[in-house]
Amino acid sequence: MTTNLERLHQQAEAGAEVGQPEERPPFDRVAALQQVIKENPTLKGAEMELRVNQMEADYNRAVVGPATAQSIVRRHMGKTQAQRREMAKELRAIGYRGRYASAGEVLDLMTEAHDRALDDTRPSARAILRQQVGEEDAPRLATTKSRHLKSAMQKLADHPTARLMEAEGMRTARDVSEICKSSLAGGVAALYQRADVARRLAGLTDTQAEQAREIAALKARLAALETRQDVAESGKHWHDVAKRMRSEGATYGAIAKATGQGRSAVSNYLLRNA
Repeated sequence: MTTNLERLHQQAEAGAEVGQPEERPPFDRVAALQQVIKENPTLKGAEMELRVNQMEADYNRAVVGPATAQSIVRRHMGKTQAQRREMAKELRAIGYRGRYASAGEVLDLMTEAHDRALDDTRPSARAILRQQVGEEDAPRLATTKSRHLKSAMQKLADHPTARLMEAEGMRTARDVSEICKSSLAGGVAALYQRADVARRLAGLTDTQAEQAREIAALKARLAALETRQDVAESGKHWHDVAKRMRSEGATYGAIAKATGQGRSAVSNYLLRNA
């Protein structure tokens, strides 16, 4: 049986190129030029040469032999890039210039969004941008993504809204990533959603704390009433108990706790009857 290594040695001795594709004929520029003229008779010299150069580059990048996932992706990506270059060229020819939000504009947008995130009525990203860049550019910028969102979120980490969101677990790395990967309008909307949840969670925390304080006060009042009842049932007046305990060196607080009276009531009585 012939092993793979022996088979490769045999191919090498026979002069075959191991692992190499079959040789292709060189790119025919004349035929390519004729094809370009036939398909685009209005093209001028420089444009025709550019088109032929692109065809040659695509030809040289093509893989001879069995198709692979990588070769298919490269072939189609090459076509896409060529189409984008052609589109950009045509847009420049008619005077179109792309408009993208600057780092300062994105920071101003997100600062205003943080300032208003906890309000009952909040402006959309488009409304904020109208005030910042004007009516003409606002709709376009609102629907585009921006690489400056991440930097803006980092700079606003100490904003009160950001601190509240972080305290309530609504400004994790995943939350910030979700905000930053959206368009400007989507990022502001995602910020508002998380601010809403953080505000509700903070409200629940405050309510729970208030309820805990009320329960503690009720328990203290109940304990005092039970103590007063115990003193009354023992047949002793709390005045007598207070005098005895004070003579034994007890503090006003200890006497108040033992008799179920308020500390001020105990101190006032003992001072009057000292």
